Amino acid sequence: MTRRDLLPARVAASAIFFGNGFGIGTWAAQLPRFKESLGLSDGQLSLGLLAFSLGAVALMPVIGWAVAVVGSRTMTLIAAFTFAGALLLPGLAPSLSFFVVAALLAGACNGTMDIAMNTNATVVEKAWGSAIMSSFHAFFSLGGLAGAGASGLLIAFDVGIVPTLVISCLGMGLLFLLAAFWMLGEKERAMDGHGFAWPRGSVILLAVLAMFCFIVEGAIVDWSAIYLQTVAGASLEAAVTGFAAFSLTMTICRFMGDFVVRHLGRVRTLQLGGLLSAFGLALAMVLPHPLPASIGFALVGIGLANTVPVLFSTAGQMKDFPPSMGVAMVATLGYGGLLLGPPLIGFGGEIFSLRGMLGLLIAFAFVIIILSQRALQRSTIQFS
Repeated sequence: MTRRDLLPARVAASAIFFGNGFGIGTWAAQLPRFKESLGLSDGQLSLGLLAFSLGAVALMPVIGWAVAVVGSRTMTLIAAFTFAGALLLPGLAPSLSFFVVAALLAGACNGTMDIAMNTNATVVEKAWGSAIMSSFHAFFSLGGLAGAGASGLLIAFDVGIVPTLVISCLGMGLLFLLAAFWMLGEKERAMDGHGFAWPRGSVILLAVLAMFCFIVEGAIVDWSAIYLQTVAGASLEAAVTGFAAFSLTMTICRFMGDFVVRHLGRVRTLQLGGLLSAFGLALAMVLPHPLPASIGFALVGIGLANTVPVLFSTAGQMKDFPPSMGVAMVATLGYGGLLLGPPLIGFGGEIFSLRGMLGLLIAFAFVIIILSQRALQRSTIQFS
């Protein structure tokens, strides 16, 4: 197939990533309303957040096997429509216990979709013959911004929680339905006796790198605003600029990421990303003032923008495992890092201070630099 023939499949995969990001943005934007409507404390809301994350991670070790059995296209669509439906459940929850269960189910659907759509993206990328994974993740980031923005607009017009979720989920469902007509299908052969995709063999180093990337990302997402306010002395209104700068640079650089990967190669992209992340974190630590710290977090966004797309793409092209298994292994440990990062910084900050914990994140960034060459050497990827 020529690239012209494959263009609809690439657009469809991009739409799937955008829809998933839109759902995550919708979920994030509704959290304050969930908290208010159910009368939750910060701790009780955290139970829902933890349930969503645990739901996403819990099924990842077996989803790779399931994708290998039914095919990435079929599993992606099943997970996509299920995620769109499950996203309604937290808005219908009458109490904390129901909210936690609903969040757990929605998170499980999201985790399933994450594995399936990244596997399908590796299929499209392999057929395309060039590095294009970063563009898919760019559409995820863009979808997250769009989902949060659309929810904010509906909230501004005083639309209730359930109607907001219905409108958002119907929009997601329609997008997924349109994408279904052009998605590239592939059915892998499941590996006998390996239904549980815990990282092993040649994928271990990729999974470890993903874990460190997600630890740093999770720490920035959850703690950058608090760092700016409590350490850098920013006002409450200005404290969000760190996360905003991080998100904006990550989205922009993901759209540029395919160009970067093609010209620098995957190993140098990871090494440069780790170096930029380390420099940005060092800037925020050495100059704990609002402007330099925000610039530092923006540099971290640039550095991390294409690390995860490269790792997922490489995991889908390893010699020893089919794409779905490789992606699942990397995602399992990677998203485990996303769970570990924020509490690690929080508890460590109690002992060493938040500023001191940036030093640990700098060390993690250097691990990315050091291990990149070895981690990617067993990839079967033939393009840059």
